[in-house]
Amino acid sequence: MTARTPEQDEAPRTAEDGSAGSREVRRRLTFGVAGDIADLRAALSPWQRAYEAWRSAGLSWGHGAPPRERADDRDAVAAESPAGEAEPEAAEPAPEPASEKPAAEKPAAEKPSSEKAAAKKAGAKKPAPKKSAPVKPDPGDVLVAGPPRPAPEPARRPPLWRRLRTRAAVGAGLAVVAAGTIVVVAQRADAPAEPAVRGPIAADELFALDPAAATDGLVQDLTAIASAGAAVVAAGTEGDGAPGRRRARFLVSADSGSTWKLAVVRTPDGSTPPPGETPQFVSGSPGHWVALGRAPGGSAVAWTSKDAATWTRHPLGNAVTPADEVTGLTRTGQGFLAVGASKGRALTWTSADGREWRRGGAITRIIGFDGVAASGNVLMAHGTYPRKVTQKKGRKKVTRTVRSEGLWYSADGGRTWTGVKVPAQSQGSYGPMKGLSAGPAGFAAVREGKQTTGRKKHRRTKRFGVLLTSPDGRKWQVASRFGGSGIESFGAAASGYAVVVGGAKGAHAVLRSTDGRTWKQEGGIPAPVRSTGLAVTAAGGVAIAGHQGDDAYLHGVDLRAVPGAVHAERSIAALAAGPGISVAAGSTNGRVAIWTAPDGLRWTRAQVPGTGGRLSDVVHGGSGWLAVGRASGASPAPLAVTSQDGLAWQKTAFPAGPAPAAAAAGPSGYVVVGPRTAWRSTDLRTWKSAGLDGAPADVAATSGGYAAVGARGKAPAVWTSPDGEKWTAAELPPGLTAPLTHVAANGDTLVAVSATAVALVSADGGKTWAQRNIGPGLTAAAVAPTPRGFVLTASSGEDGAVLASADGTTWRRLDVGGLDGPGDQRLTALTAMGGTVLATGTDNGAPILWRAPAPE
Repeated sequence: MTARTPEQDEAPRTAEDGSAGSREVRRRLTFGVAGDIADLRAALSPWQRAYEAWRSAGLSWGHGAPPRERADDRDAVAAESPAGEAEPEAAEPAPEPASEKPAAEKPAAEKPSSEKAAAKKAGAKKPAPKKSAPVKPDPGDVLVAGPPRPAPEPARRPPLWRRLRTRAAVGAGLAVVAAGTIVVVAQRADAPAEPAVRGPIAADELFALDPAAATDGLVQDLTAIASAGAAVVAAGTEGDGAPGRRRARFLVSADSGSTWKLAVVRTPDGSTPPPGETPQFVSGSPGHWVALGRAPGGSAVAWTSKDAATWTRHPLGNAVTPADEVTGLTRTGQGFLAVGASKGRALTWTSADGREWRRGGAITRIIGFDGVAASGNVLMAHGTYPRKVTQKKGRKKVTRTVRSEGLWYSADGGRTWTGVKVPAQSQGSYGPMKGLSAGPAGFAAVREGKQTTGRKKHRRTKRFGVLLTSPDGRKWQVASRFGGSGIESFGAAASGYAVVVGGAKGAHAVLRSTDGRTWKQEGGIPAPVRSTGLAVTAAGGVAIAGHQGDDAYLHGVDLRAVPGAVHAERSIAALAAGPGISVAAGSTNGRVAIWTAPDGLRWTRAQVPGTGGRLSDVVHGGSGWLAVGRASGASPAPLAVTSQDGLAWQKTAFPAGPAPAAAAAGPSGYVVVGPRTAWRSTDLRTWKSAGLDGAPADVAATSGGYAAVGARGKAPAVWTSPDGEKWTAAELPPGLTAPLTHVAANGDTLVAVSATAVALVSADGGKTWAQRNIGPGLTAAAVAPTPRGFVLTASSGEDGAVLASADGTTWRRLDVGGLDGPGDQRLTALTAMGGTVLATGTDNGAPILWRAPAPE
């Protein structure tokens, strides 16, 4: 098939055929939607603009049957379509968060004053006739349709603002006419019945970080490092310091440590792995990499990679139980081997690919392995074993069992192990062997050493390190001694050996040797750094990982210059609205932070006392604004700040005790709740406390009192109070298991949600409750009242969701753009400002803001 373009005019047709050829094509191009996609360059042809519209909508091109279009249908389309569309600007526009209209709602340009002007706008050489006779179906017209194209790779994902602008124009159903071809996009069968709602916008520039902050506010650590070929991998975690919220991170260098980049970490389906997991060991060879670690609760996790740049998470199930202790990992000729212990016996695990692991049997007479190395097909493991020692005590001999260190050898992939003798106390060495590795001459390890000379007052002790090597793992000998006081880490590779030893004033020195006999110092490590691993690169360099205070450390590398390696902490925990202003509360750079906006779009940082910690909630009442949270530091304590206008804030006295979780303002003043406690104040200066038999997570004010929700033990719980001082536990429907996390009140109607797809509804201020489901597979994140009912945000796997209800009983899901696609999108804080709903959240860790009219 040859596509016709406006420049390819056909031979004139008869009156019966009506106008066709380039004039008909130009009319379709003029009336098409593709030319209205504002973020496409004007230099693109109409065909290219149509293709880009389809591509942005996630649809692919394909060929279907010719359309069966009636003449009167075409006339109706021509009568209802605008005569022309405004030409897109030449430059791609930047996202405009202050605009309230979606891209698809932009008004069309003024209609041309004549058909000639319309034809000129469409690119015709001649004006079209004023009136055309009905036309027959054009045999050259082809219906183009196709299935949704597969989700793009995360690295090629269009920017958030482009996805949102094109979704409104293309997502629901659109007809595009380009280069003589009719393109029809049908609405998906499973699409929500609700009309499309504009999605969130990127908010990184809206919620500014602390410009005066000296730190990023996050806790980073590198826990393991390994080298293979030209690749070097450092594994660790990053989080805000709260238990269970750190995430696994991998840094990779493809040029022996000269340059570094942040690796991608994902699950097998491409989504973001859950938080709380820590890689502890990493090993590999070119094309085959594995890391092992733990998840919250003690379950084991593996990460695998072919190129060290993209890592995939795999739970290990029962292969490694919470009672097992994994202490070492190495690459073998058959795959990977991990060693450790379980219930006082040494244990091994093997895997061919790093994804599926097989548990070996417990090894008798060995308490546990604590290190492993492979050289060719030979394995060496270091560990401890029970040894009987007989000592003379007076006239009696006493025999007792002590734990001794030793080396074991395996030539069959770790199925059987044989003990190996190592020279004891040779050349002043003592203690356990450290850093078992494979070096240029076989296996290698180090020991502490010391030598004492002189007598009495002239007695001096010299400390050093001893290198022991073995060509085959069976026979070991002392290779050399090196200076330093205390060995912190040791590593070896085909290019040589390296060790970190203690130096002067708490600092550490890095020593290198290419032959194992002569050593020289190559740099040092500052005293505050604690190294956790060392790798010798193929180029002979030294890569050392660890942490310095709350920051990750990589020897000789400024991690701030590695894109994405270091993030600044930023958390928006709560949103609230007051007269003419909306307020967001949370933290940045490890310190409390508050932002304000007159319209929910133009956010600026408020003046807040420089206090370490984070705010958990904010509320407006009769005496002004109140934000509560927890101060960090050596002695964490409750924190409360107040403001009259929301712009300038000051600390206020608050009773000692547990940290406040949430606040509300109602008929009896302000009420704050926290573990086992509730506080009430009428003036934000004096507080009265009351006990609660549980841990409330949120509180809301009704027309005549207050309702708090949370947990009593592991069971969900609700408490109500007429004045914030006397609280009564409410009776809940049977069968509930998950604690309640959020509550919202609209008059005397209350909606409480849990982390599951369950909502509790009360129409009498919290006295009685009924259970409702918000939808299968949803995890509720936040709920808020609006002038028209309630809005709830949730997540479904890695995608966000927004639901609305008039009374909390029946919920419908809104078609909000920008909350699906690769990665993790969710809205976690929510409020209503008049007839507008505001929400904040994250899109793959980056902040986003959603602002939309309150749904009907």
